[in-house]
Amino acid sequence: MRNKNYIAFFDLDRTILNTNSGKIIGLAAVKHGIITHSKFIEGTLYTLGNKLGLIKGDEVMPRLTRWLKGHPEQPIVDFARQIFNQVIKHAIRKEAIREIEMHRRNRAQLVMLSASTSFICRPVMEFLGLDDLICTDLQVVNSRFSGNPVGDFCFGRQKLLRSLNFVENQRERLQDAYFYTDSHTDLPMLEAVGHPMCVSPDRKLASEARRRGWQICRW
Repeated sequence: MRNKNYIAFFDLDRTILNTNSGKIIGLAAVKHGIITHSKFIEGTLYTLGNKLGLIKGDEVMPRLTRWLKGHPEQPIVDFARQIFNQVIKHAIRKEAIREIEMHRRNRAQLVMLSASTSFICRPVMEFLGLDDLICTDLQVVNSRFSGNPVGDFCFGRQKLLRSLNFVENQRERLQDAYFYTDSHTDLPMLEAVGHPMCVSPDRKLASEARRRGWQICRW
């Protein structure tokens, strides 16, 4: 495990960040003419439907990435890094930095675990000096996005499955790991780790955390 004592996993949106990175990227993409207002509104409505429990998260994710279909990969990667430097890095929570540095001092392996795409996650990962990244990768065909993921979207139970594979390769156990997240959709992963950390949790997760005696962090 590269001389690390344990693993600390961190979700991205509304955990490391105080907002949703996809919304920031979407608004910027509209402003720069990369996507239309109607496509952005459509994505917003699907996200709202998910929050209201009308649409499952694993049904929303494919709809949120279809706008990339046909776009060349590198300009989108460069655009996302530009928006990170201009906007997203200023949304990183000071409490998240503090917690990451605490685990770094304790020789933890620091891993971002997010449903977001790699071109959104990687600039944050590199800026914070995290060790590894587990997220959604999008398929690229002839240097252009196909609109489909590589494998499954890293959402809900998929986060747990990917993390189990990761810790097995590291010869570690989830029972020794920490996981920081705000969302009830991450319950499978929270149930599996030894140290579930609920960060400014949504209503469903807050209720579950109180019932189970999990730690709630108000960031």
